[in-house]
Amino acid sequence: MNIVLITLLLMLGAAVQTLVPCWVFAGNAEWPILTALLIYISLRVSDSYLVYTALLTGLLYDSFSPAPLGSAMPFFLLLGAGLYMLRDEVFADEVVSYVLIGLSALLLKTVYFTLLFAVNGLRPLQWGMLAGRLAGGLVLGAFIVPMVYLTLTALRHAAPSGRRRRR
Repeated sequence: MNIVLITLLLMLGAAVQTLVPCWVFAGNAEWPILTALLIYISLRVSDSYLVYTALLTGLLYDSFSPAPLGSAMPFFLLLGAGLYMLRDEVFADEVVSYVLIGLSALLLKTVYFTLLFAVNGLRPLQWGMLAGRLAGGLVLGAFIVPMVYLTLTALRHAAPSGRRRRR
């Protein structure tokens, strides 16, 4: 993966995440497309691309969220760094890995942003709403993160390799 492909994927992911309506039955939990892309990319790139990916993910996430600009970057940097450190321990080509990573990442993301919004006075801390958002985040994390992995894997295998035959 190169910077151009990472940038295009994240911008497309931000557009999809913004345009798809939130899931009302789970406390308006948003579809975690950017988080899923960060998870997929973190398990496949070098550390310099990882920092770029995490910072761009945080910037794009903050651009479309009510949180102050720059508040998502620490979360996405820590998530990307943690996945990068664990990538030798994780089966990066198994759907089950993405289900478990998606569950844990969305659990942490929901708690992080709920506390961040409560501290900044953007949204009051309500335990019932937090429980609904956690449940919705877990369901979406277990469903969307593997779907993004499967879609990108299919696209990667369908794309022609960069090698040309010589005649």
